[in-house]
Amino acid sequence: MWAGRRRRLLVCLAVLGGLQAVLALMMAMTVNALLSPNPSWDGWDLMALGTSVLGIGLARWIERVVAEELGQDYVFEQRRRLMTSALGSTNPAGSLGVTVTRASNDLTAVRNWVALGLVPLVTAVPLILVILLGLAVIDWRVAAVVSAPLLLVVAAVPVLASQTLRRSRELRRRRGRMSARIADSVLAGESVRVSGAVHRELKAVDRDSGKVVTAAVDRAWITGLTRALTVTAASLCTVAVVVLAVLGHADPAGVASVMTLLGVMSTPVTDFGRVVEYRQNYRAAARILVPLMAEADAITARERRRRAEFRRTDVGPSVATGPGEVTVRGLVVDGRRLPDLHAAPGDRILLSSADPAKVRAAVRELFGTGTAGVLGIDGRDYAGTPARARRGLVGLASGHIPLERGSVSRLVSYRVPDASNVEIRQVLNEVGLRETVRAAGRGLSLKLKNGGSPWSGGEVTRLKLARALLRRPPLLVLEGVDSLLGAEGIDLLRRIIDNYPGVVFFSSHRPELLAENFIAWDVGGEAPAGATRSRSGGDPGVEEDE
Repeated sequence: MWAGRRRRLLVCLAVLGGLQAVLALMMAMTVNALLSPNPSWDGWDLMALGTSVLGIGLARWIERVVAEELGQDYVFEQRRRLMTSALGSTNPAGSLGVTVTRASNDLTAVRNWVALGLVPLVTAVPLILVILLGLAVIDWRVAAVVSAPLLLVVAAVPVLASQTLRRSRELRRRRGRMSARIADSVLAGESVRVSGAVHRELKAVDRDSGKVVTAAVDRAWITGLTRALTVTAASLCTVAVVVLAVLGHADPAGVASVMTLLGVMSTPVTDFGRVVEYRQNYRAAARILVPLMAEADAITARERRRRAEFRRTDVGPSVATGPGEVTVRGLVVDGRRLPDLHAAPGDRILLSSADPAKVRAAVRELFGTGTAGVLGIDGRDYAGTPARARRGLVGLASGHIPLERGSVSRLVSYRVPDASNVEIRQVLNEVGLRETVRAAGRGLSLKLKNGGSPWSGGEVTRLKLARALLRRPPLLVLEGVDSLLGAEGIDLLRRIIDNYPGVVFFSSHRPELLAENFIAWDVGGEAPAGATRSRSGGDPGVEEDE
């Protein structure tokens, strides 16, 4: 929290709290002077009274703006770290619904604590202390009776806070389960409809939703009690002063000045109940977020080390391969070490397995930056190369990975951000999307969302292919893209594979339709270790040892 521009904001908030306290004292002394038995006032006293009132209002206004700026700045940083963990981790935890909940509810809890919990503490503590000091100067008995209710609230806070934390954690757990179920149900919506199970899924959501309602009400009992105690404490302060006045221990002018101070102090005292609630909600969220933030920091630190090494050597960590060659050594997938592989430019490598899930796992592990094995591309260690340089080594088109949201131009140049419109149009024309882009009316600025809508699956696959081909990286990876293309698309894909100057990794149920000569690399453990070469010119089921 105490970092960067937030330091200035926190200091500003502390100054605002002290300023409000000084203005409150000035207002109280002015009221006392105006209501004294022998007043000697002039227009300056009234001006001072009005100035102090307006000054407190202005300070509260600025305090709210600075508090929101502080909260949003902190949440902005945490949201980026959360997304770093979600995107940079090779084994992300939780479902889509849980991730969305963390990015919304959990970060909202963080923002509420900073803007509505921490800020009132920063401003209220100096304000209350200065006011109590002023009351002690006016009359120590008044300061004593006002302090008593406040001390009782402070004594009750630890018990109330522990109960609030326990119930907040339960509510968060229930809410996460409900979000995960909703996300999974929506993603499987077609299956749910075909199975006639819409009502059944709704009942399951209702059960989870009911548990969320129960947990929320249970938490409301304890948070409501906390707020009620702080409001009661503020009221007791006023009642105590009235009792002192009735007993003859305070004159009317003194009572008026004290009431003025209590009026200023009542708002931060009342807010203290919300501070306890926001603090415990934050702690409940932090239990989940802290490990993710630590993972994000580790990912960022690794990337910094890669960049430093790259700047030091100009090429980063190297692997003993020739220009354009690809080497895989020691890659472990699902506990099994894959056969080592060496491919030269022009080689076509079939990722072979009877189980498509193992091909998916191999691709994920192959291009993960935390893998135990070594992937060398064009003389560089892929895992040790920083992201900006790494994206120039591999072009990936996968039928299993959803498309990001954005314009056609952004999506095609996702891997090569500095690509010109000429390059983008050229590669789109190469994959047969020129007419599709032209017919859209908005050209390269057409926005695609929800996995590529409004384009068809085949058009989205061609766009992925265009992105992978842009600037011809040394390694082209085509994972199951042929299953989403028609006969014309298969012919296009075959021409691309035949004419590609670098190494091509591909997976397909009918590899003989895509390449005449290829090396079958077993990634599923069904064949003896090693790579085999296949020729589709003869019996496609025959494989010959390399």
